Amino acid sequence: MLGISTYKPKFHTTAESFKSEFEQTLSELIGKRIERFWVMWDTKENEWLTDGPIILKIDGKRFEFTAYQLDEFSLTINSFELTDELNWYGMGSEMPLIWKENGNSELIKNLNKVIIGINILTYNFLSESVETGEKYETGDMLTGIEFILEKESESDNENFFTIFNNLDQNGIEKTEINRENQIKRIKITGYNNVYN
Repeated sequence: MLGISTYKPKFHTTAESFKSEFEQTLSELIGKRIERFWVMWDTKENEWLTDGPIILKIDGKRFEFTAYQLDEFSLTINSFELTDELNWYGMGSEMPLIWKENGNSELIKNLNKVIIGINILTYNFLSESVETGEKYETGDMLTGIEFILEKESESDNENFFTIFNNLDQNGIEKTEINRENQIKRIKITGYNNVYN
């Protein structure tokens, strides 16, 4: 899937199911550092292919995150090799792809900072009725994960590494995401974490 023949993402649609499966695993990352990251890169267009997974290396493991559709989010760990062939749905040389290490220059400054907190993010979409024009909430949909990092100074507000669903593609952000109070955070605490 997503151009990687051996990749089998496991999508979650609710924060509860995602937290239930990964809370202990994620809580063990608090106090560790994001060592490096990879994004899928289109060498012909010289740009990030935002549909491909985002991979973070933390504590010697590769954490593979993928947003899909509007409400699906996956985490897998070491589930494929970075040397596996990339072929975007049979496009081959028409869309030549590589894994680009640290392929977003804005986030390079946040590598090797201590992770001091992790939140699961949900998003409450506001929709509008076609018939009445009334706005209504769709409910909290799983949208991503937020790593909070040590600040360089008190005024540092770029101490985040967030991977989120950016409308059926992956987004990455270095500052805290707020969307008109539609984002909710569910804190990862774990059970024996000395950093909480």
